[in-house]
Parts: sequence; structure tokens; C-alpha cells
Amino acid sequence: MSKLETKIRVGIPRALLYYKYSDLWITFFKELGAEVIVSPKTTKKIKDDAVKLAPDEDCYSTKLYFGHAIALKDQVDFLFIPRYGGRRKKYVGCPKFIGLAEVLQSMLPELPDILMPHYNRGMDRSTRIGLVIKAFRLGKIFTKNPITRIRAITRAFRAQKIHERSLIIDEETLNRWENSETILNDFPIYNEKYKALKIALVGHSYVLNDPFSSLDIRSLLQEYGVDIITSEQMPRILIEKQMARLEYDIYFDYEREILGTIMHFLESKTVDGIIHLMIFSCGPDSIAGEIASRFSKRDTTIPLLQLVFDELTGEAGMRTRIEAFVDMLRRSIEKQTVFLTAQVHI
Repeated sequence: MSKLETKIRVGIPRALLYYKYSDLWITFFKELGAEVIVSPKTTKKIKDDAVKLAPDEDCYSTKLYFGHAIALKDQVDFLFIPRYGGRRKKYVGCPKFIGLAEVLQSMLPELPDILMPHYNRGMDRSTRIGLVIKAFRLGKIFTKNPITRIRAITRAFRAQKIHERSLIIDEETLNRWENSETILNDFPIYNEKYKALKIALVGHSYVLNDPFSSLDIRSLLQEYGVDIITSEQMPRILIEKQMARLEYDIYFDYEREILGTIMHFLESKTVDGIIHLMIFSCGPDSIAGEIASRFSKRDTTIPLLQLVFDELTGEAGMRTRIEAFVDMLRRSIEKQTVFLTAQVHI
């Protein structure tokens, strides 16, 4: 592409799978010579636009996607909304990811053209080579140079691998965090009167990393002196170990990540509590939430708090529940300390 030519502008909504594959997508399009425009962080306007236009039966996170797409419509030549089923042979993502692009196209005809490559290794047995071929064909929109396209694909895969390696920790790092030898996320604001709490914050990446949709729960926990680990950081080997304990196989990929993390900490007891962020009305989330609740009731040593978010969830109510949960954990620790002290004196 000549330097004098105007770059093709590609818009990527900052929602749903963006939080897992942004490095892959952005690198790919930039290497092809495109200008990548990502929608702004979720705001009240984006939410309001989304709620007005999205189908009522969609989950809150899918509704927000509509708002992000609308925020981009006048700024780009193409929207990139892949029809993504999953990258694993046995497991799938949310079915709505597959049809989202076509739903948006039919409901909002004023949107720019949508790039919607389909990839679903679990259902149509797509392979990595198949993914490369699809990406190569998609790249032709931006450049006819095959070397440029191959380079873009290679660098995009490398960027994604670097991202995942920096995000997902190993067992050694997990042990160090459990022993308070390292901090994995924002440094908690300590209060001299209280011991720092360790809490596993569990949920979909597009909830964990979107301050608006999660009502900025991570900052709130930091303010309360909580040291967190998230489900997306957990070693995959430990998650699969927990999944192997089930009598039935859960084929929703991201719910395996969520449920496996909860089950691990209920068993290891290396955190003070677990907070599970759920989205109304997400079907897979409801399944994982019910199973997690049943495991938690079998052994109540590690408290589990499940919070459901939608467009009507209020910050004041959520803050009250978090504050009560943190206070409960601290009182429990104080009681255990008193009990152990009494044992020593005996």
C-alpha cells in the first residue's frame, strides 16, 4: 500500500472476546497496513444505546456489544466481528458469539460492512491450518501481497502467545502468591489494623476487565485491602485437574475456567474467600454458578459470594454486599486467631 493511500479503517468493539484476543486481532490488522480503531471503554451512553437496541433476551454483556458497535459505526470502513465457536476440539464458547455478527447486520443495516470469518474447531473440526487459510483470505481485502499477509498472521499468533504467557501463571507463581511472596494484580491498600485478605475473583474476562459492567469491583477490593487472583490467571493444568473430578463433562470452554478456579480454591483453602461475577441472563454462567454453589455448600470453609450483574445493578447495593463480605471474612479470621491463641495458652 502506498504511503499516499488512505488506510482502511477497521473497528473492533471493546467487548466480549476482545478481552481475550485483542493482541491477536490488532496485531493482524496493523501488520496488514490497516488503521485499527477500538471502541472506547464502556460508558453510560454506550450502555443506554445498547439496552435500547439489543434484544431483551440477550445477556447483559452481549447487549453492551451492541453499544460498542454503534459507537464505531461512523468512524470505520469495516467492523471486525468474528463468528467464533471455540479453538478447542471438545469445548465451545457461547453460541451467541457465532451468530452475533449476523444479528447486528440484520438489526442495524446502517452499520459498515462486517468482517465475520467463522472459526469453530469443536464443531466443524477447523484446524490451525484452516485458521491460517481463512486469515490469509481475509488479508486480501487489505493487501494482495502474500508475504505481507503471511507475516501478519505469524506476528499476530506470536502476539497472542506472548499475551497468554504473561497472563496465565504457572503453579510455582501461584504458590508464591498464596504464600504472600508476590502480587499478581493491583497492589492492595493496606490498613494497619487488618491483615490483607486473599480473594479469588472469578468470572468472564469481559466482566473482570470492564470496570463499567463490573461496577469497578477490582478497585473497590483494592480499596478494602484485598489481594486478588483472577480465574483467567489460573494455571490451566489445575483447572483441568478439577474438571476431571466431575461425573459429567462441561463443554463450555470459559465456564471450565471459572468453575475449575472455584473448585480449586474450595479444595486448597489457600484464599480467604471467592467472589463469582455472573451475568444476567447468561445460560452457561448459570450452569457454572449452580454447580459452584453446590460444591460450596458441601464445605463452607471458604465462603463463596456470587454477584449477578445486569443493566439495572446499582453501585450502592454492590458496594454494600462487598463490604459485608469483606467484614465477614475478617471477623472469621479474627475468631480463628483467638481460637488458636487459646489453644497455645492451654
